[in-house]
Amino acid sequence: MASLRAKEDKKYTYTVLIERIGTMIRNGELQPGNKLPPERKLAEMFGVSRSSLRQAFQVLAERGIIESRQGDGTYLLSVIEAPLSVDAIADAISEQSGLLHEIVEFRQIIEPRLAALAARRIAPETIDRLKIVVCDQQRALTTGRDADGFDAEFHQLLAASAGNRVIAKVMSTIQSIVNESRSVWLQSSERRFASMEAHLRIIDALEARDADAAYLAMQQHIAEIESYLFGERQQESNEEPDGIVCPATSNTRGIT
Repeated sequence: MASLRAKEDKKYTYTVLIERIGTMIRNGELQPGNKLPPERKLAEMFGVSRSSLRQAFQVLAERGIIESRQGDGTYLLSVIEAPLSVDAIADAISEQSGLLHEIVEFRQIIEPRLAALAARRIAPETIDRLKIVVCDQQRALTTGRDADGFDAEFHQLLAASAGNRVIAKVMSTIQSIVNESRSVWLQSSERRFASMEAHLRIIDALEARDADAAYLAMQQHIAEIESYLFGERQQESNEEPDGIVCPATSNTRGIT
């Protein structure tokens, strides 16, 4: 009974979202090609949580209804090829949410242990490469470019540096699945900068050859991802966090 009620609540949430978008289109408030209001404002307008809004937007994007433009915002596409089916979209969102929970659970089981192994086995040149990746990630973020590829590369390098060929092969094979938790629709400037800071903490532990610290740093990183995906953040900012600097001519926290 509880699971049925939860499913009905999910459908109601996304019904509100879909119906409001449809009403805005019919009333001329929103037309194909228009930019949608910011996430915070939309959540308030529609009376839904921001995590629900993100998941709904991901499914709407997969159906070609909206599009995210890095550093610009979310747009209603110029062509909507099919009518919005409330039940179909609600079911897809529910399924996608369940998959995300399982992906995060998998990452929490595997990646902290992987980081601990890497702290013992990683080569100095790989640490240097990780620093370059984080530096590139920061430059992309501060210029409004897509930084998700650098996020994925960081974790791929870390998996390869754990010194276990089976782990490296498994992580490479399932990379497309893990990338679901990095979807542009599930992120914001806040989460991207938080990810960069987490990567720096992991690098600090790797340089110290501290397996326990590496384990805890990665565990915290995945917990922050889980909190963002399924909880609510109180503040969001487009500003770079204090202390994260990556100039071309000097070193900061070991990054060159």
